[in-house]
Amino acid sequence: MSFFSRLSEKPGFRQVIKVLKNKYFIVTFLFLVWILFFDTNNLISWYKDLKQLAWQNRQKVYYKEAIKQTDEKLQELASNKDSLEKFAREQYLFHEAGEDVYVIEDEKSE
Repeated sequence: MSFFSRLSEKPGFRQVIKVLKNKYFIVTFLFLVWILFFDTNNLISWYKDLKQLAWQNRQKVYYKEAIKQTDEKLQELASNKDSLEKFAREQYLFHEAGEDVYVIEDEKSE
């Protein structure tokens, strides 16, 4: 006796086959498959959109923090002439007349 013939003799199996042959079940199943995998708003697109949203939220937090730090630095530069001079000397290598500027860079070992 084969596996399928033994399986078809069980009472629960016949009920399952009856449900699977139901036209409403088939249409509902096909509809769900279509919506979940083939529609423009399918699961794959939904997952990619959520992933991109999470990345953009991380970017948003990063840029808000960068803006905050820049504003603090701008406030410091605007309020203190010595800090403005220090910033100009460090960032843009400004120097006064008759002054020599030497730039020493650290060697980065790999």
